[in-house]
Amino acid sequence: MQGAMMIARISTLLALGAFALSACTQPAPAPQPVGPAPSVAPADRLAAAIESEGCVLNSQNSGAVLLRANLTRDELAPLILQLQSQGQVEASGDASIRLLSQNCI
Repeated sequence: MQGAMMIARISTLLALGAFALSACTQPAPAPQPVGPAPSVAPADRLAAAIESEGCVLNSQNSGAVLLRANLTRDELAPLILQLQSQGQVEASGDASIRLLSQNCI
């Protein structure tokens, strides 16, 4: 009787294992957007992200700023130049960039 129960358990485990493996071999569904595409201009998203990080962009918080602004590193330099030409940022002596806005004085 114990032998039959052991065989039944092994058969069940093998069936579950085969089912699990078949689930792993199915192609993953394509990722779907979790929300609408950003409707705010990239420069405005960058300014808001810098503001949320204490009005300063530096090497310590650049990853957080890029993530919050939904930008890549390649997009950062042209946007900083754009903000600088508009008088919205200034370079700081400690290798950081300071945002100049109503909330960042």
